[in-house]
Amino acid sequence: MDVAKDPQALKELEELGLKVIPVTTISLTPGTKTFGDKVIIGFDRPSLSEALNLGEVSITDSDAEWMLGKFMKVLSAARRATLQIPDDSIDWVSPERDRTLRQFTFHLFDRPYMMILAYEQGEYKAEDRQRYITDALNTHDVQSIVEFGESVIDRIEKFFENIELDVLKTPVKTYMGTMPLNQLMDLGLGHSVHHLKQLYYYMSKLDIVPENPLTEEDFDGISVPSELF
Repeated sequence: MDVAKDPQALKELEELGLKVIPVTTISLTPGTKTFGDKVIIGFDRPSLSEALNLGEVSITDSDAEWMLGKFMKVLSAARRATLQIPDDSIDWVSPERDRTLRQFTFHLFDRPYMMILAYEQGEYKAEDRQRYITDALNTHDVQSIVEFGESVIDRIEKFFENIELDVLKTPVKTYMGTMPLNQLMDLGLGHSVHHLKQLYYYMSKLDIVPENPLTEEDFDGISVPSELF
């Protein structure tokens, strides 16, 4: 759901005195429809688990292997698709987001990179999401974007090599609230999948047929918005 285009959702946020999403509201009085008795901002897993009596969710080696495998598959597909874009189309502007393919493809690879950087720095700020607007200008052609993507793929692969599972439980301060690293990485994975789907759509607008595109089956288990835009 696009909150900006949903009047009722915007009204509910205003009633809570908030301008950020995601937000979880819980009624503490059984049998009533009281709105916002308890408000949890962002993906604050400890607070959500406590409020919903979910208990602690453990992380296993297979979870880390699954996440690494998905990142490799999704980002490799993004690299493959980006390579198909001609240099003279890299500044094509997507009407849905009013940004160039140069910025868009850079951003697709950049978000997972920022997730790891957030772990190293201990914080993920709201302004970090927008760095593609200026940083993407340093990529002069498609090949330079692909090389950046390859560096991100390599960085993620190295990060997961012999990783201690406790690292994935590390709390990271974000503009959405504090959350464990594995949840932040999961959000980054879903974000990349969502943008990969959008990239396929943009390519169709440019009459480019994606080479060996991923399918919904490849995205199984990844949380992705149902709407393309």
